[in-house]
Amino acid sequence: MKWHDHCQYMEIARNYSVHDLARFHGHLGPYIVLGYRMGRHALQKLGADPFSIQAEVYCSGVTPQSCLADGVQLGSGCTLGKRNIELITSEEISCLFTAGEKQVRLTPLPLQPLDQNEPDYELTIEKYAESLYNLADEELFLVEE
Repeated sequence: MKWHDHCQYMEIARNYSVHDLARFHGHLGPYIVLGYRMGRHALQKLGADPFSIQAEVYCSGVTPQSCLADGVQLGSGCTLGKRNIELITSEEISCLFTAGEKQVRLTPLPLQPLDQNEPDYELTIEKYAESLYNLADEELFLVEE
């Protein structure tokens, strides 16, 4: 249900392709894909109004883990400009989404280690990230409500 039926540009569906994710982020990597999918899952659980949801992204605070926050912004609509997303330095990776009294914590399943000695490492990352995009949510992260 749309909360702002009279507004043309409110609550537009956030259906982004891997191409769109790469365009926004500068390349396609596993953490932007993971963050995007987590953000979309949170909206399904908490509602689609990006003004009523808050996101806390827990990670190392440095790349590549911090790229999770870019995906969360695209998937959930929580943005730095609206001040409803926060990056919190942590040894464990997870995202906590809150809307009113409801919360959902999403914890990614371990990512496949990639061989940095691959002749075309960037292509390996890209292909792996693309494969993650097509997995079911339960193959990507654990959900705690």
